[in-house]
Amino acid sequence: MDAQSLFYIGVILGFLVGVLVTILVVKTKSLFSSSEARRLKQEKQALEKRLHEKDKYIDEMMSHAEKLAQNFSSHKPSQVHEP
Repeated sequence: MDAQSLFYIGVILGFLVGVLVTILVVKTKSLFSSSEARRLKQEKQALEKRLHEKDKYIDEMMSHAEKLAQNFSSHKPSQVHEP
């Protein structure tokens, strides 16, 4: 084989090795980033659940407060007895 054909074989093999290394690096990074994304997604779901529970609790307390306000407004004011 002459030097020119060896040069082209080296260039082609170098290109293929570069592509394979790039693919390997991308796949490895995606494995780690997907676990991070999964963790963040679970954390977001947990926070949304807590927020929903707090909203429900606040709605219950507001309805109790409205009932109390309605009860106070429906009662006749008591007459003050002066001694």
